[in-house]
Amino acid sequence: MILSLPSPPRLPAHTWRPLRPEDAPALFQLEVDCAPTDGGTGIATIADQKTKLEQSGDKLTTDTLCAVDSTGRLAAAAWVTCDDRLAHEYRAFLDGRVHPDYRGQELGSFILMWMEIRARQILSGLRQDRPGVLRIDFYDRSEDAVALFEEHGFEFALAEDTMRRDLSHPLPAVQLPEGMTLVAWSTQRATTFFEVYQDAFRERPRFPNWSEDTWRHNLTDYPDFRADLSLLMLQGREAVGFAICHVETEGAQDRAGVGWIVQMGVRPAWRRSGLGRALLCEVMHGFQADGLASAALEVNIDNEAALLLYQRLGFERRRSRTVYKKTAS
Repeated sequence: MILSLPSPPRLPAHTWRPLRPEDAPALFQLEVDCAPTDGGTGIATIADQKTKLEQSGDKLTTDTLCAVDSTGRLAAAAWVTCDDRLAHEYRAFLDGRVHPDYRGQELGSFILMWMEIRARQILSGLRQDRPGVLRIDFYDRSEDAVALFEEHGFEFALAEDTMRRDLSHPLPAVQLPEGMTLVAWSTQRATTFFEVYQDAFRERPRFPNWSEDTWRHNLTDYPDFRADLSLLMLQGREAVGFAICHVETEGAQDRAGVGWIVQMGVRPAWRRSGLGRALLCEVMHGFQADGLASAALEVNIDNEAALLLYQRLGFERRRSRTVYKKTAS
């Protein structure tokens, strides 16, 4: 049974209503004001906030709520974004902020409850061919926020470092071992890419064990996917490594984009032979030739070998992303 939305708490001199595009400067200021308390890094620009309020891309829906005073200052804000693009689950992303001056008044518990119930309402209207999952993805939140998530039944799912490398800096020259070749993604090679992925990742914690169709949909059925930059490494006829890449244009057309290494791996039998380094460098050379400004990736914080490789190749940690989630059905 889907519950009704809770009534917002009374907050003197404030009105509860959905967020609007003109709230972008106030939302930006809320992020700035929360950062010292929450330990946040990388404050978004006002343009980013405006885009967040105006667009949901090809996602299903975005619902928002805020408490605003007569000057336009936000005491709290929340938004729920439901995404149906993944083949294995529907996701509802929950994101909220409470200004430090208004904490201790149960606003955090209220907006988290509001977001969860609203997300469940939206997910209940979707086809029941996939499970629904509620997610809270956050960067460098305080222990108090994490305690609140856990109090409401959300459980830790993963933690990753986001890393970037400036492609204006020289890249190492890489000579592939004798007999080693690289070929780009094609539909004819999709099954081979998938087989290497399975072998490379099956021993990792929380391996999802997706089918080939689910894996292909989740990684390649997006406008940002770049087949020409996604590589399969071959030793003779044997596939030994792979990389799946996307390109993010960062909004403005006159700004150079970012090449994302969405997934990369080497078969266990071929590790510790420099192939991961060679493959990553070849990918970055491809990004550089494409005119991209930087390379980016996310790596699980417990994957020490990969972290060390990326650091040696000039990647720098930008921020840590943690995911808490709860099953919606």
